[in-house]
Amino acid sequence: MFTQHEKANEQKWNRRSQSYDEKKFDWFRWMQKQALALMDLQRGDSFLDLGCGTGWAVCYVANLLEEQGQFIGVDISDGMIAKAKEKSLGLKNVSFYHASVEKLPIENEQVNKVLCTNSFHHYLNPEAALAEARRVMKAKGRIYILDVTSDDFFINWMDRRAARREKEHVRFHSTPEFKKMFAAVGLKYVSSLRIAYPLRVHIAEK
Repeated sequence: MFTQHEKANEQKWNRRSQSYDEKKFDWFRWMQKQALALMDLQRGDSFLDLGCGTGWAVCYVANLLEEQGQFIGVDISDGMIAKAKEKSLGLKNVSFYHASVEKLPIENEQVNKVLCTNSFHHYLNPEAALAEARRVMKAKGRIYILDVTSDDFFINWMDRRAARREKEHVRFHSTPEFKKMFAAVGLKYVSSLRIAYPLRVHIAEK
C-alpha cells in the first residue's frame, strides 16, 4: 500500500516512463556512469538500484559483470518497471520490483552494492529508506547516493522553488545532513565526491 506522496510520485514517473529512454535524458545515464565508476564492481556482486527507472543501470551492471551476480531494480512506478522488464529480456539474474524504497521486497543481507541516483530528494522519509537499504545490505556493503546537494545558498534557493512548483519534491539534503542520516540508521559515512555541480555522491558502509 503506497502513501499519498508515493502515489503522486508513481503518477509522475508513470508519465515520464514513456519518454525516459529518449536521447534528451542521456545526461541521466552519464550521471549514473559516474557513480557506478566509484563502486569497484566485481563478478558475483549483488547490486541494487533504488529508483531504477527503466532499468538502465541494472542492465549495464549485469552486462558489465557478464551476468555473474544478482542485479535488482526497485521503482515506485509500474510504468518504469514494465519498461525495465522489457529492456532486460534475455539477461540472467536480473529482477525488477514495483515497490516503495521504504518497504523493499528483498530478504535481509542480500546485496553488497546499492545505488540511488536523483531520486533521494523525492523521499518523504529518507531515514526509513536508508534503514531499509541497510537491512538488505550484507556486512561491509556500501550505498552510493548521487543527488543534488544543498551545500550553498543557491541550491537552498533552488530547493525552495522546486518545492513550490513540484508536489513530488521533498527537499535536497546537505552533506552534513547525509552524514547525520547515515549515522542515525547505523551506516558509516565513507566519503562525499562531487560529480558535477551541484551533484555529489555520498557513500556509506554497513
